[in-house]
Amino acid sequence: MPKKVLVIGSGPGGYPAALRLKELGAEVSIVEAWDFGGTCLNRGCIPSKAFLDTGHRVHAFEGLRKLLKDGSGVNFTPAMLDWDKVKARRADVITKLRTSLEKLFLAKKIEVLRGKAAFTGPNEVTVTGPQGAVKKQFDFAVLSAGTRPSFPPPFRDYHSELTDSDRVFDLPRLPKSVLIVGGGVIGLEFACFFNAIGVEVSVLEILPDILVGEDPQVTRAVRSSFEKRGVKFYLGKKAAKIVISGGRKTVELEDGSKLEAEEILVGAGRAADLTGMGMETIGLAWDRKGVKVNDRMLTSVPNIYAVGDVNGISLLAHSATRQGEIAAENIMGADHAFDPDIVPKCVYAWPEVGSVGLNKAQAEAKGLAVKTSRAFYLGIGKAVATEETEGFAQLVFDAADDTVLGAQIVGGPATELIHVLALAVKLKLKRKDLREIIYAHPTMAEAIHEALAK
Repeated sequence: MPKKVLVIGSGPGGYPAALRLKELGAEVSIVEAWDFGGTCLNRGCIPSKAFLDTGHRVHAFEGLRKLLKDGSGVNFTPAMLDWDKVKARRADVITKLRTSLEKLFLAKKIEVLRGKAAFTGPNEVTVTGPQGAVKKQFDFAVLSAGTRPSFPPPFRDYHSELTDSDRVFDLPRLPKSVLIVGGGVIGLEFACFFNAIGVEVSVLEILPDILVGEDPQVTRAVRSSFEKRGVKFYLGKKAAKIVISGGRKTVELEDGSKLEAEEILVGAGRAADLTGMGMETIGLAWDRKGVKVNDRMLTSVPNIYAVGDVNGISLLAHSATRQGEIAAENIMGADHAFDPDIVPKCVYAWPEVGSVGLNKAQAEAKGLAVKTSRAFYLGIGKAVATEETEGFAQLVFDAADDTVLGAQIVGGPATELIHVLALAVKLKLKRKDLREIIYAHPTMAEAIHEALAK
């Protein structure tokens, strides 16, 4: 008899788990309370990239001005963008991808249950949806319920009057100014987009710097680039009070200063919310960080796995996908572990950021003696020819044997190039191994080659 596996959530963790389970011979059912694709497809990765692409087109056009004939195109301004058309393009992208995903489930003969799942026993859930309340038995379950935007105090008291990374895509009109709470990936990507299309942007971050955990060279380069384009940063500042009056929103800081904007976007991370899912019924504890799992994605309940944002290990769509595949394979008899050290971390603003493995500070904190090598795009032919000279490629090596421990890339197609170095970290390649690769000329990847020669 095939194993009966229930997958809860069809996001980037859930749907790859379901597909892999089906491929390996399981009888698979998937539960979705909302739209297929989860946060990533509907409210995160994909719609934000559609927005960013619009912003990048505006940014690129601005760069063309000096090549136009005198008097040509000078009347174009970001204010000419039609906000409704920008939103409609994003919606069209989502619909195309969601429809493809739904067709894939149908083609693979994966049972789809619409509604909210709640555990009613160690091998049973009740799915409440359009079809009423339906009980579903399973041998194993993969929990991939995702997370929700987190609203720290004092912003949580004004949840309905502020926007977040879920609701920003449906703003009825484009604000003239926006204050973004949070200097992480979410906050910076929206800061980049809004700045590019002519919105006045400020970023409020409670920590001393943006992109916590990144190499200081990376954060310095990104912050400097944003500031040159007019984004204002308020770092190491804590909000004390919110005042909303006459269409303006004001944040009063603990130091007495005030920040005012037409819209406040809270992008201070995400938190798990498994309320109403019957977790207590099966004795599965959770908090806002999620459900605890081991490196096999197994929870404290022997037949329940948890993947993606809901386990809090790595709140990235590609991490969720790999975790979903690992859970599926382990349910079907394998013994695979998730390795967070080879997960690429990406920022899709401009300049782009891609990092993997350890940076210098992280390696030294582990007691390792390290050396770094860095090459700037200013010296790369392709970068100069395309006027993409902002940024660098940096590699971190074990000083003892030149093993690649990590890498950080700022600028260019950083989110694409980082995969070469993720492979190097996984395979524990050495400097000489990477130097033996022939890097095509002219390419931005030559920055890696130049860094290896330092």
